[in-house]
Amino acid sequence: MSTDSSSPFSWHFNLGRIPVVVEPSFWLITAMFGLYGQMDDWRRVLSWVAVCFVSILLHELGHALMAMSLGCDVAGIRLYAFGGLTYPDRMLSRWRDVAVTAAGPSAGFLFGGLMIAVNHFVPPQTPLAHTIFRQLMWVNFGWGIINLLPVLPLDGGQILRGVLGPTRQRLTLWVGVIFAGAVTALFLFLRAFFSAFMFGRMAYDCWQALSVTRDVKPLPPVQTAEPEPEALARGWQALRSGQETEAARLAHLALSSARPGAETNAARDLLAWVALAEGNPRAALSHLEKVQPPQDTRPFSWAMAYEAAGLPDRALAPALAALEREPSETVVALAVRLLVKARRLEEAERTARDFAWKSLARRDALLADIAVARGDFDAAAALFAATFESTGRAEEAYQAALNHARSAQLERAAEWLKRALDAGYDDLEAVGLEPALAPVRSAPEIAARLGQRKP
Repeated sequence: MSTDSSSPFSWHFNLGRIPVVVEPSFWLITAMFGLYGQMDDWRRVLSWVAVCFVSILLHELGHALMAMSLGCDVAGIRLYAFGGLTYPDRMLSRWRDVAVTAAGPSAGFLFGGLMIAVNHFVPPQTPLAHTIFRQLMWVNFGWGIINLLPVLPLDGGQILRGVLGPTRQRLTLWVGVIFAGAVTALFLFLRAFFSAFMFGRMAYDCWQALSVTRDVKPLPPVQTAEPEPEALARGWQALRSGQETEAARLAHLALSSARPGAETNAARDLLAWVALAEGNPRAALSHLEKVQPPQDTRPFSWAMAYEAAGLPDRALAPALAALEREPSETVVALAVRLLVKARRLEEAERTARDFAWKSLARRDALLADIAVARGDFDAAAALFAATFESTGRAEEAYQAALNHARSAQLERAAEWLKRALDAGYDDLEAVGLEPALAPVRSAPEIAARLGQRKP
């Protein structure tokens, strides 16, 4: 699998079949932590960096090896600013995912226990050796225990989310808010301000996620007296026509008469898509969890449900699996969108360029989003402009204006903002709040046009 990095200074190597990428930010932040710990001896700082590298790599190896033992062909590892990430090449079932998450801290505890045994039989003889042993204990046991706190995105939070399941994600987030808030208060009392900042940010992120996460509202079963022919096919047709209520009725009807296995799974898949159409991604996840065996669930359905539920990290693996199983413009667009969110920009661009698009405008819009993520606003503006010329959509003209403004091309930004308004762009609040457009908004002609468009 790909572990492409946007930095040319990243270190790439393989541990057997496992690709590893170490980003420059890992070394920088780890060294800063060492200096923050008042290590006045440069040898102690170097030993701290080495201990963190070995311990965090072993932690991620625990995740990767467990994932591979449970069915993944390979799982890539990335070490970056504040720790590490493991990327399995496919989605695992809920409880296998919990096992993969728990394997990381377990590997750290085992390594720490091994170091205690070594220390017992071969005691350190120098002050530096004593320092290295204390560093090993702190990273593998101290950080390991903190990492198991039930706060997202820590491993403890990931485990709690898996145990509670996708139907109780709000409870996971509330637990995260409470625990992270309590730990923040404790660190403030101890005057550990950097640690307090980190947990305060986690508490804030969990609180923010609560505003977009909804409890599951299962679709009520429909009582039917007699089966209807081709209920499943007619349900899909109703869904594509925007008739969600009729699609739900036919899906429940198909489920009530389906034989266990493929027929039942197909009905649950339709119910999941009905829930997505109704804006209820948690109900969609609940339906998909009932597919048996779990590997028979359509990866595309998982990916769409996870993304709609605000869980892009969980959506990426099934999206890439869907790209292999049922490639289409919609699937490619989803995969590219998630790769951009994961900062795997080279892989996102390659995926967008390699697909045989019927609509080049759709490809260019995705490439424009990738350019924005890279900070290449000139390229993004050109791509959005080309997309607008093909589609005439006002949103593309607005994005061209915004990215010209970001690259300080104010005359072009003003020209494209006029074109966006001419094409019917009506989100004047976005125009008024976007900092990059402030110089453009102040131009007399633009200000006059915006004033005319206000209700």
